[in-house]
Amino acid sequence: MTKIEWKFLVDHWSDEKFKEKSKKASESRAHQKMPHYNGTKSFARLRQEIRQKNEGKCSRVDVLVASRTRKSKKAVNVLTLEKNTLAVDEIKKLKEQRDQGLNDKTDEQIFQDVLGKDTHGYLRAYGPGKSITQHFKVKPSRLDLSQELIEVKKKADQLIEEARKDAENARMEAEKAKKEAEAIRNDVDRKIEQNNAIWEKKFHQLMNFIKGGTYSNDDDSGNESSS
Repeated sequence: MTKIEWKFLVDHWSDEKFKEKSKKASESRAHQKMPHYNGTKSFARLRQEIRQKNEGKCSRVDVLVASRTRKSKKAVNVLTLEKNTLAVDEIKKLKEQRDQGLNDKTDEQIFQDVLGKDTHGYLRAYGPGKSITQHFKVKPSRLDLSQELIEVKKKADQLIEEARKDAENARMEAEKAKKEAEAIRNDVDRKIEQNNAIWEKKFHQLMNFIKGGTYSNDDDSGNESSS
């Protein structure tokens, strides 16, 4: 660092506006109920590491679990540690239930179930720089309506999928019934053809007998004995 850069930083840190801003920031941090354990690692770097592990995916739930899980035995506030631990455990529990098919909640729904809805300011568990509006593409005051619309669309998609499956099952049943009907028809045609052949043979034998020939019934079993 050059002398010019050092002088700039000293002047900046000594500025009354900076001191006031720093004081407010310290007071705000003191009111945080769930402080993170990232240390000097930025949230942007943390999100990048999560994406590398999760094939490019990273949700607020992933960030919260990673940033609120202690990596060392450094002393921290007992109450905040308990809150962080309870929240992380509950999130992990809901995600495990989802993996087992016991619920179909998204990461956002899990986040809100555990920590409540975002109401104002910046997005929680994501790091500085991203607002609620930027994340959800809608103002916080209209967030409930937006989520209701998402739920309605989700249910509509489920109903459409169920109707499609029902239609597919009905088509398969119709195909099965058609094949069974064709098999029955073929069997009937075969039996009719066999009967026609038998009667045609009998007819020829009868005609031969009438013309003075002999009549033999090949279908009869055994020979009659003369007494």
